[in-house]
Amino acid sequence: MRLIGNKTRLLAEIEGFLRDRGVRGGTFIDIFSGTASVARHFKRLGFRVIANDHMAACHAQAVAALEVNAYPPFEAVREKHRRTLRSAEFRRGFAVQPVLTALGAPASDPVPLAEVIHLVGRQLPPREGLIFRSFCPGGGKGRMYFRDEIGRRIDAVLGFLRENHEEGLLSRGELHLVLAALLDAADRVANISGTYGAYLKTWQRSALAPIRLEVPEVIESPLEHEAFRRDSNELVRELRGDVLYIDPPYNKRQYGANYHILEIIAEHHEVEDLEAYEAALYGKTGLKPYDGLKSAYCVPPCAARRGENVLSAMTDLILSARADHVLVSYNEEGLLTREELGAILSRFAGTRSFAFDRDMRTVLHKRFCSDSDRSAGGAKGKRRYRVLDGKGRGEISEWLLLGSRERRPRRARRNAEATQATRATQAAP
Repeated sequence: MRLIGNKTRLLAEIEGFLRDRGVRGGTFIDIFSGTASVARHFKRLGFRVIANDHMAACHAQAVAALEVNAYPPFEAVREKHRRTLRSAEFRRGFAVQPVLTALGAPASDPVPLAEVIHLVGRQLPPREGLIFRSFCPGGGKGRMYFRDEIGRRIDAVLGFLRENHEEGLLSRGELHLVLAALLDAADRVANISGTYGAYLKTWQRSALAPIRLEVPEVIESPLEHEAFRRDSNELVRELRGDVLYIDPPYNKRQYGANYHILEIIAEHHEVEDLEAYEAALYGKTGLKPYDGLKSAYCVPPCAARRGENVLSAMTDLILSARADHVLVSYNEEGLLTREELGAILSRFAGTRSFAFDRDMRTVLHKRFCSDSDRSAGGAKGKRRYRVLDGKGRGEISEWLLLGSRERRPRRARRNAEATQATRATQAAP
């Protein structure tokens, strides 16, 4: 799933930075999990992982990646569709060995998941539902996010998930595994340049490809991992962990407006009144109302929204953390400066200043581009963006900043907190 700020390419750097500081296990909290690439990586490393994201599409990815620790049996769904699964037509198109080869040698049985993915991806009759009507040219709205055939296929899978969810035939893990596979598949064939803030006026090559749902990998683990869909600043007060990893939005792009179609796909099964939901979509791109998803992390400090902005939100988040380490990943073109981030982390750690030479790493990587150089329309067909000093075209730095509290025995920590409370009471007028 394409998402601004995806950290897949930085996983080794994040892991290495923590390892160099002695962090090799424990509870890892990914409070803005996005595509769940970082959360998935640390689950694989043996951490207990807690992930959170306000976006429904990101939450679906996190549930599938974290909470599912073994390939589920899909007993109820497979029993309902037993005749189809045993049919000669189904068996002609379904091959077990390529699935097993691709997934390696898992301890649990991946075949039931593979059968259900093949069923929903290849066997369902097409439908003309919300996606076709709202985001395909044949649907009447003129929008070109998906070809008509793709829209009908997506609607068929959404109908399947909705019906089986209402009948109680899918567990939480089973539902989100199929949903995550659908989100990835739909995103690969969307007719967009990077985000869903606009669709292209001609079909790009990837949009002309057939939609193919792939069998998601399940990371097997003996630990209990959790995925939340909450406001990060509220949830952080309730969690306790060894590492709080913070990878927030870093510019003014609101995710609710740039990924609305993925949100619609992700929450389709839980919408009570689909007709009213569809009628509320508006504008040239079919936006859904997203006031509840607007983030203070996308508001510059000088343009506060009801007093909330990125600086106040970040300060509150870090100082409310109940973790031994806070690791912030931030883009050098973001709304906050490294000095502002360092000042907050030094307050968290209880130090006078932030040691940039020791506690910060700068990682050079390719920036996220919503348009390709070839199609952006700048000079000689290249996209117009600032080339930063000392860097090549398209290169940008990601900052990793770490704040750590000295670990103290629980009794000593309680005594210190009691002493502080006593002093505060004595100092009160």
